[in-house]
Order: sequence, then C-alpha cells, then structure tokens
Amino acid sequence: MLPPEYLEHVSDDIVALYSELDQRIVRDVVRRLMKTGRVTDTATWQIQRAQESGMLYDEIIAEVTRYSNKSEQQVRALFKDIGLKAVEYDSPIYTSAGLSPPPLSMAPAAQQVLNAGLAKTSGYLQNLTQTTASGAQQAFIHAATIAEMQVDSGAFDYVSAIRNAIRTAIEGGEWVTYPTGHRDRLDVATRRAVLTGVNQTASEVSLSYTDDMGCDLVETTAHAGARPEHQVWQGRVFSRSGKSKRHPDFVKSTGYGTGPGLCGWNCRHNFYPYFEGLSESAYPKSELKEYENQTVTYNGGKIKYYDATQKQRAMERAIRDSKRQAAGFDEAVKSAKDEATATAMKQEFNSAAVKLKQQESILKDFTQKTGLERQRNLEQVFGFSHSQSSKAIWVNKKVDIQRQRDIIKEEIRSAGKLPKAAKIHLTPTPINTDSLSFDDKHINAERGHNVTQEQTTKWIRDAKISVTVWNGQYERYYGVEGAVYVDKIKSLVRTAYPSGQYEDNVKAMLEVILKNGL
Repeated sequence: MLPPEYLEHVSDDIVALYSELDQRIVRDVVRRLMKTGRVTDTATWQIQRAQESGMLYDEIIAEVTRYSNKSEQQVRALFKDIGLKAVEYDSPIYTSAGLSPPPLSMAPAAQQVLNAGLAKTSGYLQNLTQTTASGAQQAFIHAATIAEMQVDSGAFDYVSAIRNAIRTAIEGGEWVTYPTGHRDRLDVATRRAVLTGVNQTASEVSLSYTDDMGCDLVETTAHAGARPEHQVWQGRVFSRSGKSKRHPDFVKSTGYGTGPGLCGWNCRHNFYPYFEGLSESAYPKSELKEYENQTVTYNGGKIKYYDATQKQRAMERAIRDSKRQAAGFDEAVKSAKDEATATAMKQEFNSAAVKLKQQESILKDFTQKTGLERQRNLEQVFGFSHSQSSKAIWVNKKVDIQRQRDIIKEEIRSAGKLPKAAKIHLTPTPINTDSLSFDDKHINAERGHNVTQEQTTKWIRDAKISVTVWNGQYERYYGVEGAVYVDKIKSLVRTAYPSGQYEDNVKAMLEVILKNGL
C-alpha cells in the first residue's frame, strides 16, 4: 500500500525533468521561427522553412534522447523505492495476523510484478516523449505557414505576422499525441504516466503478497478532495474473491484495473490487507462523512473541497501556460534580427508577464482564504529561469498602468453588466462617512437586508471599487463583505446589502476584481 500523501508528490522529480525538456522545445520552435526571416521570395522562404523544420526535428530528437536517459535512472530509483515502501506499509498488518511476509528481495512474484511495472512505465514515457519531436515540428510548420499566408495576403506586415505565428506555436504546444488522437502538454502527460504507473505497480505488488499470505479482504485508503465517483468506495473493506457475505466484490465495486477506477488515471487511492476480527478499520464512518462533506469558505461562500481543489488546479495550469508564453517571447526577443521585431516581441513578453503576476496574485488570495496548501511544484515551469522571473516582475511594475487599468475596467463593466455611462473607479471615491445619514426604513424595514450603519461605514472603507451612476448622483461601493449605495446629493446611504445577497452579475464583477488583485 502507498498512502495518498506519498502519491501526491511521487512524480514531482520526473515531471520537473520533462518540464525542462518542454521549455527547451518551446524555445527551439520560437528560435527556428525567428530564423526564417522576412518573407521576400515565397519559394526561397518555403525552402528555408523546410530546412528549419528538419533541423528542429533532429534537434528535439537529440534532446529527447538525452532527457530520456536521465529519466530512466530516476524511474528505476523511484520504482525500487515504491516496492520497498508498499511492503513496508503492509508487513506489520500481516505480522499482527500471525503471518511472516518475506522481504521484497525474497518474494519472486512481487519482484516480477515490480520489474514489469518499471518496464511498462519507462516504455510509456519513452513513447510519449518520442511523439514530441513530430508534434513540435508540426507546430512549427503550422505557425510558419500562418506567417507566410498573412504576409502574402497583404493584411499583415512581417512583424505582426511573426508575432501571431509565435503566439500560435506557444499556445499550441501540446507536443504529446496519443494513438486516439488526443493531445496533451508534456508535463501533464508525464505526471499522469508516472503517478498511474507507480500506483498500479504498487497495488500489484500488494496483491502478490495477499495471494502469498492467503488474504481475501482489502481496505481502500481515503483522502479529502477525492473525486465524487471515488468517494463511494474509499475507506471501505472489499472481498477480492467476491465470496464474502459481509463485504462487496473488490473489482466490481471499485473498478480496479480500469482507467477511471481504483489505481487508475491520476488516482491517489490504494489498498492494504484486512483480516476480519483482527484488523480495525482505519476510516470510521464519521471521518469518511467528513471527507465527503468537507467544504472551504471563499469570499463568504461555501465551496466543496473537491471543487476547490479543481479550481486550484485550473489556476496552476493557467500560471504554467503564462510562464511558457513569457519564456517563448523572451527567446523571441533574444533571436530577433531587427529592432522592430525585437520591440514587438518585448511587448508580447510584457503582456505575458503582467498576466502571470496577476494570476499568481489570484492564486495566492484563493489559497490563503480557503486554507488550501499552495503547491508551487504544480505552478513551476522548469527552465523559466530566475532572470526571466525578475524580468516579469520588473515589467509588471513598469508596464503602462493606465492601459491595464482600462482593460480591467472594461472587464468589470462587462461582468457586472454596468451601463456605458457608469464611471468605474479602481480606487474607490473618497467620502466622509461621518456626514452620511442612514435610510434604515428603506434598507431594513422595506428591503429586509438586516444591515447596520456601522457595517456600511466599514464596507465603504474596505470597498474594492466604486461606481458612479445616475449622472453623478449615486456612488456605489463594492467589496468582499458587502455593497453600499450612497446618494451624494442627499449625503444618504440609500441602500446596502451583504455579499451573501449579491446577485450573479455582482458576484461576477467581484470575481474580476479579485482576479486582477484589486
């Protein structure tokens, strides 16, 4: 058995290695695109594109081979460790039942399973990385063809066309192609392959021991944030033979051996031997119920723990994508042959850098408020160096602030369905709250908002933005805890309501506000 906490990070080192390879491929593609030069003669340019495409393929094959050799050593060390750990966790259970499980080195059947799992996972990693060369080559050809067509049409100049081509190549960087035609980024594919391979192999080692020890029952592990379809069988006892009258069939109940089931794709559940009358369940029903109903609080609302972790994973993927974009355009700046192209590529790098820092700010806010652990290993793009990170921070501070503020205002206007005449202030309009009267009759007696004047004072002070409407008569203050509408002519708090009463458009507006770190 391997516990969920171990499986959570079991693939980190190998994913780090392949993330570095992914970064090199991005830079290789961008560098080759920049080397194609200006489209002056179509025939000559097409010949050069073909030459660069061939050299790119050879270059990536060489890099894949080098990284595959490194990963082979890491995978071997990892599988040796998981075999020992699986036996280490299970052995005390057998000993308590009066049995004598042999060490892994003296269990031929378990050794055979371990070696088969190692060979399968290593081969799978090698196969998926071998597809990266052709995937990157196709991305290069596609991007270069777009640049050629845009220049030939006369609709774009060279700088705009090459900028569009590089953006297309970076965003389309799903180098791994499966036999089904499905495509994935290299880091995603690697993590899935390693986690699934490790867990399946460890489970087969455990089953080998249960066969040798004559153990029919097993108990599955459990953890918070399990996907809903796995919650129904986590932390329960099952019969491998299906003959137990008390416990359900192991395979039929858990889907063991299938992709969506126990120990399948990205699954962190495993199982360990269980002896009726001797073993005590590790997961009381109360604890499993707590896992199932666990929620986190974010901006005054409750979110299912599983949904919150999925939201966090989406944020982490967006950060990795932005780092890839920033790194790609950083390479484009270095490889530019003229000042105009370098300036255009630098603008793209600046935009990616600003977006990246905003995304990191949103994730930081989300994890702090929900109490979720921030897993920086899932945000990393190895090869995104300290110098590039420093550039991103510098750009984020020096970029045209007014332009960015205008973009954010329009996002808020669209999300909140605000009229064009409304004036949005990212720094709330100052107002003397001591001079304001409070329309208690309208706010509480008529509207039933149950708000005090002291609360409105605090909400105005803590507001994230304010919005001027009705030709300047009203100022609306919006914040995390509540909203306040002030009649400036009458110096009156006309209405106010807590965030729990926000309608969908105000919630959407607040999400944009927090996303942009306001």
